[in-house]
Parts: sequence; structure tokens; C-alpha cells
Amino acid sequence: MDWPDWKTLHIAHPEMLPWVGLCALVGAATLVLPWRHAKGVVAAAGMVRCLAIGVLVLAIAGFVNVQSSEVRFQPAGTWRLLLPGAEAPANPHARDFSEPPAVFINRVRNELVGEAPPATTEVHAAEREAALAARDAVRALGVPCRAFYPAQEALSPTPLITGIEAPVSVKPGEPFTAQVRRAGPEVELRVSLDGKPLSGADGRCEVRSDVPGRHVLEAVLLDAEGRELQRAGQVIRVGEKPRALALGLDGKQLARATALAPDLQFTVVSAEEFRGASLGDEQAPIELVLASVDSLNRLSAEQAFTLAGFVARGGGLFVTGDGAKYVAPEYLHREVRGVLPVILQKEGKQPPPDKPPLEEEPIKAEIAKVSICFVLDRSGSMDTPVGDGKATRWQIACKGVIESLKLIDQGGRRDLATPESESFATRVGIMSFTLSQNWIDKPRTFLKFDREFDLPRRLRAVEGDREFAELYTNTDIYAAMEEAINVMKDEPSAVKVIVMMTDGADRPKNTLEGKKHTDLRDAAVANQINIVAVGIGDEFSGAGAEALAARQVITDLATRPEFAKIPAAQDAAKAYTIFVDTVETAFQAYDDKKRQEEEARKRRLEEQQNRELEPEKVEVMPGTFPLHMGVVGEQLFGRESLPDPAPKVQWLARNFARDGAAVALSAITDDASATPVLVFKGYGLGRVGFWGAGTDPEALGELTGWADFPAIFAASLRWLLPREQPDLRLLGEATPEAIRILDPIEEATYLLRTQAGDRPLALNDGELTGGEPLPPGPAEVIESVPSESGPIERAIGDVYVAVAPPVVARQLALDEDEGPATLQARPPEVTSLTREATLPLLYLLTLVLLIMPIERLIRRRS
Repeated sequence: MDWPDWKTLHIAHPEMLPWVGLCALVGAATLVLPWRHAKGVVAAAGMVRCLAIGVLVLAIAGFVNVQSSEVRFQPAGTWRLLLPGAEAPANPHARDFSEPPAVFINRVRNELVGEAPPATTEVHAAEREAALAARDAVRALGVPCRAFYPAQEALSPTPLITGIEAPVSVKPGEPFTAQVRRAGPEVELRVSLDGKPLSGADGRCEVRSDVPGRHVLEAVLLDAEGRELQRAGQVIRVGEKPRALALGLDGKQLARATALAPDLQFTVVSAEEFRGASLGDEQAPIELVLASVDSLNRLSAEQAFTLAGFVARGGGLFVTGDGAKYVAPEYLHREVRGVLPVILQKEGKQPPPDKPPLEEEPIKAEIAKVSICFVLDRSGSMDTPVGDGKATRWQIACKGVIESLKLIDQGGRRDLATPESESFATRVGIMSFTLSQNWIDKPRTFLKFDREFDLPRRLRAVEGDREFAELYTNTDIYAAMEEAINVMKDEPSAVKVIVMMTDGADRPKNTLEGKKHTDLRDAAVANQINIVAVGIGDEFSGAGAEALAARQVITDLATRPEFAKIPAAQDAAKAYTIFVDTVETAFQAYDDKKRQEEEARKRRLEEQQNRELEPEKVEVMPGTFPLHMGVVGEQLFGRESLPDPAPKVQWLARNFARDGAAVALSAITDDASATPVLVFKGYGLGRVGFWGAGTDPEALGELTGWADFPAIFAASLRWLLPREQPDLRLLGEATPEAIRILDPIEEATYLLRTQAGDRPLALNDGELTGGEPLPPGPAEVIESVPSESGPIERAIGDVYVAVAPPVVARQLALDEDEGPATLQARPPEVTSLTREATLPLLYLLTLVLLIMPIERLIRRRS
């Protein structure tokens, strides 16, 4: 119990301090009254008594220790990646790294999580291609980066195209610059996009296309007689507009949203029809959901969880105040209230005493419905065949994992008439263990490629451990389950399950050290984790001590008696069905949980209707409220975007911003502080925005005449879109002889898809070659990987096959003048922690006990 810092010490109840002054006045009054003691004695005793009473009142007021912590994001400095052969000038203010680009990119990505990442980065290389490839990967993380490489002299006795610089993909309507590099004598250069000529000087053309899809940029050199000398090109993808889901919006609201954000591609779904499939799939995912307070109020418990999980996994959500005056805040589902960056206020200051309390504490973001962790014994005995000898114990365990993932892809339930994949709503972790733990995958989402090809390959590659520590035992079940519980307790899921399979007892050393498996079970129950323990093999049969110990481990770990599974010897080959049954049980538990929440909500509504009580709705303040732009708004929209005088909004839902929320726009109302109008906050891996007014002209008021308002509204939606992740698997230059590929998959087969048809390709030393020369022109490389359900085919990149001399067609990011020169700082996040300070209180009480005998002694000595 240390004495607190004086700077952080505060009075807990300041309203008690006036009593100290009152006690002093009473003490002073006693000095002028007639007493039987001498005046000096009366004065001395009175002051001591006043001091004691004042100290006592101060002790009653109490003390608290308020400590504030601040998290900052302040990029600073320059990091330089020095590739082999690079010549970089000395810079004492920069940090230099000589390592592979992938390691440097991971280093930068890790620093972005901290407080002081680099403000800018540089790549120095001896070759232009290596510098540009590393630069593009760093820029994909959102960090400014410049590439430095020696100038290349491109002198040739004949005209030659040395390269084409253009982005590999752009958004619809996004302008970009295409630069054709050439060397040698000046000859005619013709540049075209999809066969349509482009104009420009010195091989520099301004290009723009509003048509999504695949476009071919070609450059042709012609001699004085019009003969073609060389043809080169590059494929450019114009992406689709970001997909947004209009949840529960009517025709007028959708028309206003489309007019305010024309860059988004909206899909409409009613609140009653909203489900997980409405959020798209792997090929066409929804990136943003646009909803109103009224539409959120119509969601069921299952729908509310689906929406909150979508945001927590990285999606964006923008909520408007339309219909707020018809909504009672306490009847919004818990997940919906928790995802909003504001606390909606009801009409009136205090709710009636018979109203259910309104939970407004932020809840933990739940990314998934179910999290399942498979903990698998990988000791050497797991290679023992079971049943008819066609499969080993380890193969049974692996089959259980794969079949479980298949069931998840089919909706997690085998009785669904129309299965709907739950891959995005389920997180799966896989651990193998012997005396140590090996995470094959920590809990994450498994998509089709991972599920059908990558995971089976990695499970087959896990080798058994035949090194024994003591007493012929190399299985530490206790340590493996303890590790799994520590990971699973932090899983952001509604239902959490651990499935453990072993073929024997735990190591004796754990028992000698006093470790109990029942303690692990209790820890799992305390963290709302269920454990299904599975024992496979002959080691669990019989009446021997080892068999009894093995069965006791299974019984002690299972959180319910029915979760202890030891299949008979003749059924061991079907033990994988236990895994599948557990997945189905987990989803049934989730359904039961959400059904109970929905029934409780309906009961509250019925009780209120029976009492004929009208619930207080969200308070909507009519008037004309001028806007004020906050620091976050200045960073997102620009300091000059709000005119002077500021436009006024017509009505506003009363709300308070949650802790950690960023207020971009606020309004001056009759509240003590400004009421938030536009607020942003992170939720899990995603972002949420809230517009406190409606979007109809009556609610916007003067904002309908604000020229920059549509741009601000659209910018708010774009900021909520998920950030793109860098893809470092690239295709290099393509010639009729070969196509260079980075990081190929050895088990895969490749083909070249052209307008004339498909051409098979063979992988040789990092190059894709055909039996005959590849046809010149644009093409697409297709990768096909084997799986149990059949080959998985996907496109991995576009190429332009150019006839020799080969052309280096680089896929570059935007020019240097686009985007910030340095990584921008963010506003600090301040967190305050208040604790009671008991030590000063004890000292004050001790002082009172010391003062009172002194006062008594003074009077008696008189």
C-alpha cells in the first residue's frame, strides 16, 4: 500500500468540503462564549477541536487516485531498405535495414500496430524491377514509400520499347497516367486502349475508363514506312464499384444515398430478409452496410449478431438517424447498441422505475458465431492403424477436422433445406501436441482454398514424435489444454468449443506436480468454453492402472458427462464423426442462445403492451443547429470544407459519443456540450459511422445548399470501406518462351487463357513454359490446385506476351505526387482509471485519534 502521487490525488466527494469551513466557524463561535476555563485554554482546546473535526470531515470526503494513460500514433523518421548491390547516400537520421523485402514488409506491418511507425520509407536497389516491386508492397500497407535505383541508359541503334509504367488496377472513372519508355532513334509511337488511339506527348498518355473489367493498353513502334517494329502492352483491370448493402431503406432513402455516394454499387435488402448470405461471398463480398436507426430496430437477435459480426470482421457500417423518433433505445438489440459509436438518449431525463434498464456499456466485439479449437495428440502411437487397418489414428483425427470444415461450409447443420455457408461466421484453430505444442493454425476463418487444399496438405506433413521423456510417455495433455484455453478465452465468439483427441493418459510428471485436469475444466467453464474430450485406441480398454488413468483424463476434462467420448474398438474408424457432431452441437447452442435472447426481448415488449405503457423513444431535437467541425473532420475532409457561417441542420437525435469515438461534426444545441452529428469508431476489425440527423431535405435543412456536403457524405462512406491487403504473389515479364512467376505452388497446374483458347503451362525453375511458343498478346494465367471435391481453379494475374526483344511491363502504384508524403499522426486516445486511495484516509483517521486526547489533556491540565 504505497503513498499515491500527489499529482494524481483528488477528493472523492468535493461536496463535503464546505463542512470543513462550517466546522471552523462553529469552533470560532465557541471562543467568544463564556467558559469556566481560562481564555487561553479555551482558545487552544477550541482550535484543536476544530482541527479534529475538519480532519474528520476531510476523511469522510475521501480520496481517489486518478491515473490517465495515453496511446499515441505519431509516425516519425525514415526507414530505408537496402537491397543487395544498392548504393545509398549516408543519412544519419534514417534507419537502414539490409534484409529481404518480405521481412522488411512484415517489420513495417508490425510497427503500424505500435505508437511510432516510420513516417516514410525508401527502397534502394541496384535493379529497377526489384526496387519497384518492394515499393509497391510497402505502399499497399498505406505507408509512403519511394524507390531509388540507378538510372538506366537505354541506347540502341534501333528503336526499342523498354517498358510500360501504368497501374495494374484502378477504380471506375479514376484517371491515371500511362508512360511508355523507349530508347533509340525517334520513330512514330502509337498508344491505344482496347484498340482506341490515345493522345499524348513523349509516350505519356492520360487514361480513364468507366467500364469495369479487363482492358488492354498497347504501344506500337512504326518505322517511316509504317511497318511495325515492336508491339508491347499491359493488361489493366478497372474494378467494380465497391459493393454496399442498403439495409431496410425505402425507395426515397435509397435514391438519396445513391445521389450522395455515386461511387458505390448498392444492393437493397429489407430488414426482415437480411441474413448472412446478404453480405455476399468470397467472389463478390459486401464491403459496407448502410442502414437507419429504424431499420436496425427491426432486426432479430440472429440478424443483429450477423451484422455486428460483419463489422467486427472488417466490414463498414454507416447508420443514419432516419426514423429515430419512432425507436425506443432499450429495444434495440444488445449487439446493435454495442456497435454504435454513440449512446442514444430517450425522451425525458429519467426512465420510469418499472422500465428495464438500458445497457449502454460497450460490449466485446464478437467476430464469429462459433470458435472451435481442435487439440490433437501427435505422439508416435497416433500412427497405429485402427479398425480394418485402412486408416491410422492420426488420419482419423485429420478427417474429423476436414469433415467439420465441410459441415461449416454447409451451414453447420445437416438438416438445412437450403444450406448457407458459415465459413465467415466460424473461426477454427488446430493444434498438435506431444511434450510441446504446435499451432498448425491459431483460430481464424478458413475459406475454400484453405479448406480443400492447403490445410489437408499441412496436416499430412505433421510428423509424429517418438522421443520419450519419461516412462515411455511423450504426451503432455495438461500443457496443451492449458495453452488452448488461454487462446480460446479471448476468442470474440458467441460459442466456444475445444475438441481434444488423444490415444492415452497424460504424462505422470503432471500428477506428481499436483496438476489436476479438473482445474482445466473449471477454467474452461469460467470462460464459457465447452470441452469435448475424445479417447481413441486400445489404451482406454481394460482394468489396468494405465487404462483407468487414461479414462480418468477424458472424464476430468469434459465439461459435461456427455462430452466424454471413448468409442469402442470396432467404432474407432468412425471417431471422426464426433468432431462433426460437435460442430453441429455448437451451432445448435448458438441458435438456442439467440432464440432465448429474442424470446426475452419479445416478453419485454408484451409486458409493456399489457401495462399499456408507451416506451420513450429517441429524443429528436427540432430547431436550427449550426455545425462545428472537429479535429477528425479537418483531417478527413479538410479544414476549409466547412463554410463560414456554418450551415445549420434542421433536426438532430440527441446522443452522446462513446469513449474512444471520434467526432467529425457536431452541432451547437442547448446541451452543456455540443451534440455529435457525424461520429466514427472502430468495432473489432471494422469501422462504424453514425449520422445523427436524417437524410431527407426536411432534416438536412441548410445542408441541402452546402456544395461540399455530398463529397463529405461520400468521403465518410469511403473511409469505412475495408483497407486492401497487399498481394505479393506477382507475375513477371512474359515472352513467347516463358512467363516468370513468384512463389508458385508445386502441386498446382497452370494454363494460359487467351482469346483463342487455353494453353497448358509447365512449371520449370520459377517459369511457366508451353510446349510451343506462347501466342503474343494479352492473356490470363489460371492456377488449378487439387482437392477432395475436385480442382480449385482461380486466376492469379494478367500478362501481355511480347515478342522479343522482351519488354519489362511493370505493375506500379500511383505516382509520387498522389497521396500523403508522410504517414499522418492520429489524435491521441486517453484512458482514465480511478481508484480509491485508502492510505491518506488511514493517516487522517490516525491524526484524529491523536488530536482528541491532546484537546482533553489541555482542558484537564487547566
